[in-house]
Amino acid sequence: MNTPRSTRVRRLALASAVASAMLQLAAEAQAQTAPAPEAEPVTAVVVTGSLIRRVADEGATPLSITKSADLESRGNTELKDFVLEQPQSLSLGTNSGAAGPVTNLRGLGPMRTLTLLNGRRLANEPLQDQYVSVNVIPRMALDRVETLSGGAASIYGADAIGGVQNYLTKRNYRGGAVKAEYATPEMSGDGRTKSVGFIAGWGNLNTDGWNVYVSADHQEKGALFQRDRPDQHDPEVLRQLGLGIAPDARNASPFANFGFTRAANSNYNPAFASGCGAPYALPTLGNNSQLANPTYAPGCARNTLYWNQITDGSRITTMSSRASLNLDGGHRIDLDLLHSEFNVQKYRGMQTPGSSNPFTTYSMPANSRFYPGAGITPAVKVVNGSAATPTMYIDATKTPGTVSNLAMGGRTIYFQWGPAELGPAYRNDRQTNDRLVLTAEGTVLGWDYRAGMNYGRSERDTAAGQGYVLYSKIQDGFNKGILNPFGLQDAAGADYLRNAQALDYTYRLNKAYNQSVDLTVSKGLWQLGGGDLTVAISGELRKDSAKVGAAPLDYVLKKADGSYNIDASGNVVQTDLVGETPSGVAKKLERKISSLTLEVDAPLTDKFLLNGAVRADRYDDLKTTTVNPKLATRWQPIQPLVLRASVSTGFRAPSIMDIQNPTPEVRTQMMDDPVLCPSSQPTVPATGTPRAGYTADQVCNVNTAYWTKSPNNSFLKPEKSRGFSYGFGLEPFKDFTLTVDYWGLLLTDVLGATSIAEIQQNPGKYDSFIIRNADGLIDHIVASQANRGKARIRGADLSASYRFPRASFGNFDVKLDGTWYQKNEFQAEKDGVWLQNVGVITNDGRYGSAGPNAGLAGMPQINPRWKHTASVNYSLGDWRATLSQRYNTGLTDLTPRAGSTKTKVESYSQYNLNMRYVGIKNTTISLGVNNITQEWPPVTANTIYNGYVTSMADMMGRVYRLSVEYKF
Repeated sequence: MNTPRSTRVRRLALASAVASAMLQLAAEAQAQTAPAPEAEPVTAVVVTGSLIRRVADEGATPLSITKSADLESRGNTELKDFVLEQPQSLSLGTNSGAAGPVTNLRGLGPMRTLTLLNGRRLANEPLQDQYVSVNVIPRMALDRVETLSGGAASIYGADAIGGVQNYLTKRNYRGGAVKAEYATPEMSGDGRTKSVGFIAGWGNLNTDGWNVYVSADHQEKGALFQRDRPDQHDPEVLRQLGLGIAPDARNASPFANFGFTRAANSNYNPAFASGCGAPYALPTLGNNSQLANPTYAPGCARNTLYWNQITDGSRITTMSSRASLNLDGGHRIDLDLLHSEFNVQKYRGMQTPGSSNPFTTYSMPANSRFYPGAGITPAVKVVNGSAATPTMYIDATKTPGTVSNLAMGGRTIYFQWGPAELGPAYRNDRQTNDRLVLTAEGTVLGWDYRAGMNYGRSERDTAAGQGYVLYSKIQDGFNKGILNPFGLQDAAGADYLRNAQALDYTYRLNKAYNQSVDLTVSKGLWQLGGGDLTVAISGELRKDSAKVGAAPLDYVLKKADGSYNIDASGNVVQTDLVGETPSGVAKKLERKISSLTLEVDAPLTDKFLLNGAVRADRYDDLKTTTVNPKLATRWQPIQPLVLRASVSTGFRAPSIMDIQNPTPEVRTQMMDDPVLCPSSQPTVPATGTPRAGYTADQVCNVNTAYWTKSPNNSFLKPEKSRGFSYGFGLEPFKDFTLTVDYWGLLLTDVLGATSIAEIQQNPGKYDSFIIRNADGLIDHIVASQANRGKARIRGADLSASYRFPRASFGNFDVKLDGTWYQKNEFQAEKDGVWLQNVGVITNDGRYGSAGPNAGLAGMPQINPRWKHTASVNYSLGDWRATLSQRYNTGLTDLTPRAGSTKTKVESYSQYNLNMRYVGIKNTTISLGVNNITQEWPPVTANTIYNGYVTSMADMMGRVYRLSVEYKF
């Protein structure tokens, strides 16, 4: 099913039309009333974490503010760089998922960080419906980022256990700017980033009574492959990590290994003698060729350097607009529009048939012109030809004996194969996020009010891209002698391959919606020693909904009776598409949330502030109401010292997909039945022994279905949290500031899936999760969401800055922002053992699914003991320069790969340099170098990585940047 793409021009036209209408209204209003005099800038604003207007540094809760200019000075080419380097966030760099980069405050997972735009929610990423990618934030319009690292459920409701990150766009912007940026790695290969953007604004709210601006930016980033970094995949280095051993000859290859049955399909390869057609494939002698007493299984194997990516490609486009209008009586209305779309080219290597295809192998009849020994494809040389499965000949020293041609006997041959000429397959994950917000604020009867209506919509359209083929067309190509599985295609074969692709075929479509109305009123009630006691009351009605698209039927295979091969739950059983399975059951999910919040600010003296808040939330699908209070204090006993402390509770509701998931999410893997084929290595297939009454082909190394999502999970409860923080801010002498805050969080009823590895390792404990047929064989295993154990985390945030005295040779200032983790531990199940999760890297199934990081897309997240960002800023005349560093401590690997004893993962440090010249009127030219010392990600023997901890840093190496911005 091909779905029409979103039309950017149409949406931009809509945004422009609305903005123009607001501009026209403003002009008419000004024609009837005289322009108001220039107003003084408002110094009291609503800051993240409070409903009450205040000066930004007067609050009782620690708040980190990062301006857009700071991001540029640190060499950030995209917002992913910001969340990756932020010490309070343990976000991922190279992400194996395609949801886009997300903020992960306190390392509690992105679903426990609330991401806001101008203080209000956006529609969530629709597949998981639990978080928002920073890719949807408009960069050209961005003014600053406010980060509240701690529980904020008493103000914002669910999902704020780890904290809140609020992205704020510009207000009252006038003039214009255009900007172009280019970044390229020093080493060969792609990974280049190109971006362009503009912003233009008209009118002055203070003098004209209106303002309108529009902005747009577009960025493209190329994919980087392992072949572009061969030195970082040196076989000798990887071998020490338990990697780099020659793969088994059964490795599916574009130069096919064939056999005479579907079960033993990779015994021989006629391309082996001629080198297997590098770079697509390489010759292999098999894993056992490295034993003390070697045995050889010669053949061709995929060259992983060619097929595997390091980073995916992406395109990001955002368009935003704001129209503001002052009305008589001190009221103002704002209309905000946002359209964002980003496309991740998720590279998936070479795709071969799987269990959802008609067969896991292709076949070739003896009449094909490419049949081995028929003329085009050479015959296979073997020794001991009289045996049932003679050994393929290598040379006389390795496979001695009488050499002859393999007796083909006109038999059909079978093989796994992938299309070399199409290159690495990629899917297009196209995601859009649209939002319209209408707000009003002013004063009525002495009460300040802020009201808003918010509509958000997101969509994730996952489509097959280059390299995805249809099984039926490929098999037909082999039947007709058009396709050659043993070498590169001729012109007719190459053309046939291109036409066998399922280009731009949407096989999964999800949408999410967010609609809300809110009203906040506040007023100073009476005078206290330090000012007015101020109370704020806020109410919100919100409806979250999701729409799951039905599985597209274009390539779903049919049963003998003509019906589509879809099971009773709505999951596709067989498809013609190789490498992906169409998914989805048409259903609309909906939940309604109502909330009421009360906040009180009590400046008891001019030195002591007390702030309290409480919020109640009602979820109709959970049929429960949560109440979360917070109490915070701020005391300034002397001018240079501020003391602050807070305690709070919080919660995270199960997502709408957790509760109302329309169908099981079924996955499969080859495994031994943990009960009927027990093994000392239960997670390694084909290592068990069948129990009496069963055969190995029944219970050992069998393709087993397991559910990672279950429908109708009404038994799930919200997570709960309790948190605290206390600390100080100190300015012991002029231009030097130091803040330290110690904090802690305790989570109960933590939501997490039971991993398939846990069930394999503890089948007695999870016996009820293993669903069996009447004959005792496994039907499926349930490895789905549940309220599990507890999690507790403690640490300290530290920030310091110093501005040196002005000097004739220039001005300097230095900054440090860091986080130290004292404790990060969790229980994988209720009353279970406490597992330590700080300063370690592990592939233990309990860590990946049950802990507070459960649900984090891509590679399991790492929790270093210490992480910081530091910078030195310099200015002289028209020149500016920033040298920045991000650093995290090393780790201990708890589960190194078999074949390696390496357990130490080194610390990581990266330096960026950025220089700016502002000597040309209205122009800023920036030159920069990222990763000056060309540091590579630390080496690891952990099984979840291919040798390098790529979630800490991208493997771009040294990168050069150039940007030019012109303002008018």
